[in-house]
Amino acid sequence: MGNNSIDLPGGAGERHFKTLSVFGLSAEAVAGRLKGGELRYPDVQFVVESEEPIIRLKIYTHRTLEPGTDVMRWACDRLGNAVFSDSGKDMEQVVGSLLLEKKASLALAESCTGGLIANLLTDVPGSSDYFRFSAVTYSNQAKIKVLNVKARTLERYGAVSEQTAIEMAKGARQATEADYGLATSGIAGPAGGSDDKPVGTVCIGLASRSEATGHHFHIEDRGRLTNKRIFALTALNLLRQKLLVV
Repeated sequence: MGNNSIDLPGGAGERHFKTLSVFGLSAEAVAGRLKGGELRYPDVQFVVESEEPIIRLKIYTHRTLEPGTDVMRWACDRLGNAVFSDSGKDMEQVVGSLLLEKKASLALAESCTGGLIANLLTDVPGSSDYFRFSAVTYSNQAKIKVLNVKARTLERYGAVSEQTAIEMAKGARQATEADYGLATSGIAGPAGGSDDKPVGTVCIGLASRSEATGHHFHIEDRGRLTNKRIFALTALNLLRQKLLVV
């Protein structure tokens, strides 16, 4: 499974490729899950490209490739729900398309991501059709005043907690009566971590009109900017997974 060469078996001819975009797996893990693919499909070459934290899997062949073809189905099955696009789209484009498809709106409450999720979403043309609101509530006081997070929640569980993230998401959603609220609170580093909540910890809240859930993640510290990007994409990926089942 190569990274550079795209000389295909079967001689010369028109070359086709499709891109699967993957989040949540390393390049090595993607390659490992596809082990044996080039024996199963001798006229295909799989090329794994890392755009950390996104992995792009390019599938090259002389045959026409469509999402429903056997090799595409096989690769998607091996990679599971880590595949978020079969057309090379970015996460924010995929989430935006799903929100449009569901005729749903979104409000954000960001702490550790500092507005990065809002920036990603509003880089997509047409995002005004689904994006309603973003609050960067960095301080506890802002969380209380703007999002109606309870002071006792912050005192008992801390700002970086599933409980606080849930209340942030609910507050953002209710502020604009959006269909979904999405919130992040975490520790991007390099300082601020503890034994219980080290750098790389993020809590994400996701609220709909019927329920609100909290999620806790810890990633290996890769530096403040990369950590923030992974936090943002993790939150968008949670929303993507939610939209796929509603």
